Formats: sequence, C-alpha cells, structure tokens
Amino acid sequence: MIRNILKLGFSTATLNEEPKSRFSLFKLIVGAAIGVYGFDQGRKYREYFTNTFLTKEQINELVIKNITKSKDQQLIAHPINRINNIKNKEKVVIVGGGIIGISQALKLLRMGYNVTVIEQANTVASECSAFNGNVFNPMYFLPLVTRDNLIYMIKNIFEKPELTTVRFNMNAFLETNFIQWGINSLLLSMTDHAQIENSRKQLKIGSLTLQDIEKLRPSGLFKGHLVAKGQLGFFASDQKVEAYRDRLVLLGIPHIKVDSFDQIEKFTRSDLKTEENLKLFNRFKKALILVTESNLETRELTQTMLKYCQENFPNQFAIAFQTSAQNFVLDGDKNVKGIQTNKGIVLGDSFVICLAHKSKQLAHKLKLNLPIVPAKGWAMGRTAPQNFNQTLVKEFTLNTPNYFATNLNGHLRLAGCAEVCNDTPSTDASSEWGAIQILNRFNEQNGFDFKMSDFTVRSCFRPLTPDDVAIISEVPGFKNVFINAGHGSRGMSYCFGAADIMSQVMEGSKEFEDYSVKRYYFI
Repeated sequence: MIRNILKLGFSTATLNEEPKSRFSLFKLIVGAAIGVYGFDQGRKYREYFTNTFLTKEQINELVIKNITKSKDQQLIAHPINRINNIKNKEKVVIVGGGIIGISQALKLLRMGYNVTVIEQANTVASECSAFNGNVFNPMYFLPLVTRDNLIYMIKNIFEKPELTTVRFNMNAFLETNFIQWGINSLLLSMTDHAQIENSRKQLKIGSLTLQDIEKLRPSGLFKGHLVAKGQLGFFASDQKVEAYRDRLVLLGIPHIKVDSFDQIEKFTRSDLKTEENLKLFNRFKKALILVTESNLETRELTQTMLKYCQENFPNQFAIAFQTSAQNFVLDGDKNVKGIQTNKGIVLGDSFVICLAHKSKQLAHKLKLNLPIVPAKGWAMGRTAPQNFNQTLVKEFTLNTPNYFATNLNGHLRLAGCAEVCNDTPSTDASSEWGAIQILNRFNEQNGFDFKMSDFTVRSCFRPLTPDDVAIISEVPGFKNVFINAGHGSRGMSYCFGAADIMSQVMEGSKEFEDYSVKRYYFI
C-alpha cells in the first residue's frame, strides 16, 4: 500500500527524464511524513501502556478492601473513595481544582451526581491566570489566534520585541504538541470567515454563562463581584473602532458608541470630568461601552464556590488536595475505572480533565495529542489609592490597546500582554517585558507615577487552542473520559457556560460538536 502511495500513479512513459528529481523529492516528503506519523503512533502506544491495567477482580478488591496486587506492585485505593457518596448515583472524578474544575463540580452536583475533585496544590485556583485583569467579559469575541496576530507575533521577534504587547517566543517549539497546534492554527484560523465562526463559538459559551449566573445569583456566590457598570474600551484609530463595531453589530452584541465624554457621565450618572480622565479620553477619542461586561475576582469566586459545594452538598462532594494524577486505571475491556495518583487510586464512573494546557499530559495517556499551548501573560495588583474614587477604572473595567485595568472592592489590578511560549515559570515576573510594558503604558496614559515595587506582580499562563475556542469534549475512544480545557484568558468568563455544555456532552448530547476535539487534525 505504501509503495502505491509513493508511486501515486505517476508514470514516466510520457515524460522526460528531468522530472525524476521532483518525484524523488515528493517521495522524500511523503516518506518523512509517514516516518513522523509512525513515530507519533509509537509514542502514543508507549504512553498508553504506562497506564495501570487491572482485572475486574482486582478492581472489586480495591473497592472492598482498599488494596490489591498488580504483578509485583501493591496498589492502594485513595482514602477519598469512601467519603461523601450517595449510593446508586453516578460518581464523577474531576481532575483540577481551578475555576473550570470547581464550576464543573458545582454544575454536576446541581444535577444530582456524586463529585470528587483531585487537586495537586493545597488550595483551589492556585494557578489562575488573571490574565485579563479579572475582567468578566463573556461577550468578548476577538480570538488571539488570527492571521494578523500571527504575522504580528513573528514580526515582533525581530523588530523591537520589548515594545510590543503580543509576541512569539522561539522556545514555543519545545512545547509538547506545538506542531499540532501550529498546523491546526494555519488550517482553522486564517480566514475572515473562520474568525467569525470562532467568535460565534466563543459567544455561545459566554451566553450560557450569563444565563447560568442569573440562576445562581440568589445563592450569594457573586456578592461583591460583577459591580462594574460595563467595559469602556478605547481604540487607537477610527478604522479600528469601526471595524470592531461592525463585528459587534454582526454578532449582535449590545454596546454604546462613545463620541463625547458627556456620554460616559450620562451612562454612569457620575461626575468624572477630572484632568486625568479627560487626558485619557482625549488621547484616544474613540471608545465603546460594552454593557454586559463587569469585574470578578477569579480566585475568590473559586474559593466561594468550593465552600458552597461543601456546605450545600455534604453527602455528594469531596475534594483531595496535594493529589496529582499520574495515569489511568483500566479494566480488561479497556474501560477507564479510575485514576492512579501519588496517594492511591481514585475510582469513579466518569472523569473530566480540567487542567488547562497541562490537560495534554493526561490526554497522552489515552492516545490523544491535545493541541493546546501556553500563552504567557502578566498581572499586577495593589490596593487602590484614594484618588481612584473618580477615575474611569472606578466605574468601568477599562480596556485600552495596551492593558486591562479593574478596580474591584478597592483592589486595583492591571494586566495584559501575551507571549506564545513554553511554560517555563518566571524567576522574577516584575523584571519581564510584559509587566514593564503594562505599567509604563498605564502611567503614561493616566498621569500616574506608580513604581513596580508598588505592585505584587506575577506571570501566568493561559491555555491557547489553535482557534482560541475551548475544547469541551469526550476523549475519542473512551466514552467516560472528558476534557474541559483551553479557555484562554476567559476561564472565569466562560466557566459556567462551559460546565453546562460539558454536562450535556456527558449525557450524550450531540448539539455541541463545535467544541469537540475531533475538529482538529493530526491528533
């Protein structure tokens, strides 16, 4: 068969001898592709066979006695298996205690499932990105992965990379599955039509999030959150603001075009005509108000949701901290029955992986190349000074071409910049180009003189898919293992909508194929 592929039906009977070199090159390329494919398949199966395979008798022994033997190894069950489970109800194990994992747990608990969460840190949301400055923007629709952005990123490798806000780092090539991510980005995100469709997929998750938040408001989960009056976005040119507004109209997103500062005061019903505010407005003079946007503190909300789950579902919910997933436990029929962790085997009926870009490490165990790469961002926080009472950031979540700024309950956060890279952690985030850029632009545009030492600075990673649309999907070939990951900077803006979609996929819905991992090639 391979010989026929290499021949590809070519005949030299009617051709000169000269093209033979081209055929040789073609064979070389096809041969290399087959070689890479073969190597990848071999790696997939090597990863797959690092899982733990048990007989039904061994699994029953784990359930009853909490211990069993596999070859020369003694296996133990994690103590959490015996905690808080209502009999005759399906048990879902969620891997990851970030805002995606905890909101997924809350959704499934509300539907009547038993839920166990395993988290490798000693608290929830330990690595929340806060990339977008705790801006709740469910109607944000601009994918980071576009033709123009990719060209801009590559250009910025060579031309003043320290002055840009978006760039590409060559160490990204060292990131696992970067090749799959790059190929799919080129295939799925380069046309205007593709970008509009990707935006529609994003907005679907955001719309479901808004609906679920209204259902959850009486619970008190959002007390102190979502208090901004909207998002005020400034633009660098008339062309950019009109292009953005055209897309808002096309996608049906509510907004207000701002032509004068009086419109801002009328909208907020506040006196905001200070020298600093007028200076910022006059610098751009092109602005839009997005009325559904607000502010929300990612880690605080996650902790509040955890407490809510523990208090309202005491017989259905359990969480194990400092527990890291290592591989899967499968029975003789290759059905997933549990997860091997550093503290024993956690058993369950279904499993949801919510580990952001690190989800691909577990996905490899199930022969899946998950095309997610990290995009680095920077977040800076401090107590808001008294003179912020009349700033635009007091009333709005503020978005300029250079940064996001929010003021939530007296806490100022600045955030922005993006670098596609590998996930090497920062040694000193405050000295890196992203943090420096954000602070310099904020001071320059708002008339402040903050110093880096005035802020707590951290870098963070957001999980970026090839189309900047989340993966909410069953793992191909494994009907009880699912993935909810790749939300970019909008984890807390999309968490409830993504949890809703995931729960429907788990119950067999075919309505959400747009979010299936099967939309990607070479996985």
